[in-house]
Amino acid sequence: MTERGFWMDQWIQQYKWALLLWTSFLLLLVLLFKPWETSTFDTDVSFEKEHIEKDYGELNPDVEEIIELGKGLMGTPFHSGGNNPEKGFNSSGFVQYIYKEATGIRMPRLAAHQYDLGKKLSKEELYPGDLVFFEGDTIMSGVYTGHGEFLVVSQSNGVEQRSLFADGFWSEHFIGGKRMTDEDMRDLHPSTYTDHPHPIIREAIMYLDTPYVFGGNTTNGFDCSFFIQQVLRESSEIYLPRVTKDQFQLGEEIDKDDIKPGDVLFFSGVDTQGNGNENDPRMDWDVNHVGIYVGGEYMIHASRTEKMTQLSFINDYWGDAFVEARRYDHMSLNDEFAVVQEASTHLFSKDFTTPGFVKHVYEKSMGITIPTTAEEQWNSGSPVNRDHLEIGDILFFQGSNSYLSALYIGHDLAMFASSSAGVTIRHLDYDEFFKENYLGARRGWV
Repeated sequence: MTERGFWMDQWIQQYKWALLLWTSFLLLLVLLFKPWETSTFDTDVSFEKEHIEKDYGELNPDVEEIIELGKGLMGTPFHSGGNNPEKGFNSSGFVQYIYKEATGIRMPRLAAHQYDLGKKLSKEELYPGDLVFFEGDTIMSGVYTGHGEFLVVSQSNGVEQRSLFADGFWSEHFIGGKRMTDEDMRDLHPSTYTDHPHPIIREAIMYLDTPYVFGGNTTNGFDCSFFIQQVLRESSEIYLPRVTKDQFQLGEEIDKDDIKPGDVLFFSGVDTQGNGNENDPRMDWDVNHVGIYVGGEYMIHASRTEKMTQLSFINDYWGDAFVEARRYDHMSLNDEFAVVQEASTHLFSKDFTTPGFVKHVYEKSMGITIPTTAEEQWNSGSPVNRDHLEIGDILFFQGSNSYLSALYIGHDLAMFASSSAGVTIRHLDYDEFFKENYLGARRGWV
């Protein structure tokens, strides 16, 4: 070995660990930055240019209508919970409004529930009319208009058009797009159900968009349990109590795998907030919300959140809250009892005394005149054993100062006139007052 080679070998031995460390560091830098690939900046610029210059061809008429309507609302102010041009919009209310006006479909009210629908899309797959979603403090929704731009509602500017590329906030908080499938469009459109073979569904769809009113007892505005009572009575002459927990006690329990359109779905722990009553007793009930299954993964219900009767996708929120389903077909009276039909025309009316209601129904439906007071009615009829009750029998209960009379309508249900609730339906066993104060029954007037 030469002297030069000797000293070189000595130098390598002395600094070999330093050389190894530097070599590893340089290799790491190469692998990290990948100089043989195009830079991220160049890729973003290329992607943006591709979308800005993209030719979408001829758009579907519904898509054109959605975009035209949305752009026509630019400048409409932000309004928390808003879903119409008069009051203003929030982001999900804006999406719900333009989809309904342009296509007729009923989108969910909440952006998080809108995000449950459709086929998921990346930024690269977006097409005009698709939904775009962003996540800040909450999930927000908008409508993609093409060429990297979308319509959305911001608190500062209301309805506006923004860019997925030029606007940093929206670009950074983009979580994905969604495209409504043909199945979604079909299942969320009212026309799908107007000629449905099941009478309950045909009747239910007639109340779509009716305002939600907690405790409401008219078709101008109502809550979930009134909706069920009204629809089943009008469509199938099935008479149910007014309250959800009482409706749950009746009917045939249906296995989850055997649920069919027209069945009634019960839920727990939902839709009890925001009605102005912090001590809402429904919060302690086994069930506190109810809807009607219409097929697929959808139901129709009077929704406090939606503030109206709405078609809703049964997503994880509803799936987790689901308790049981009921079917009431066996309870239909099939137009056979005029006395019940007449009585039901007075539901919620406060125009009657308790015995006066029974007297009126007997006269109108059967042409029979019975005594005016409950005590006289009790003394003039023939006794009937509880186990042999028939529809049209008169039931009697002990009130605080006098007897109270009611009309038996079958399936252990009584219809009577209450001074506080008007004419209503109660169960003889599940209603505590009726169970404890039942005296007996009478029939036989001619």
